[in-house]
Amino acid sequence: MDYFISLASFCDEINLNKESAMFFVYEGSISVKKQEDEFFIDSETADTLRLISEIQNELGVNNEGVSIILNLRRKIIDYQTKIKTIFESIDKSKSIDELIFILERTGIFKNTDNGENI
Repeated sequence: MDYFISLASFCDEINLNKESAMFFVYEGSISVKKQEDEFFIDSETADTLRLISEIQNELGVNNEGVSIILNLRRKIIDYQTKIKTIFESIDKSKSIDELIFILERTGIFKNTDNGENI
């Protein structure tokens, strides 16, 4: 990861409260690199901060609400990826046994981040 921009200056650029940004740093939703007395972010973190700013400014959602939205968004993306893998496996398989073998090999039915099996 290349850290490229100051967190404080980026927050000013996207109209995001610096305290809100630090909330997400402490929560672990975004990662920063500290050099001397300044925090720097990478492009992935910048994208997440843009999304946070958009949710807060356009929808009026507080930090805790944004955190819930981000977690739900991650889960939805994860499930979309799993569903895509299942459909690709169905297309590739020639029999139900082969389909089960492919799906087991992908690990798609292993525990999710919250301990659930699917």
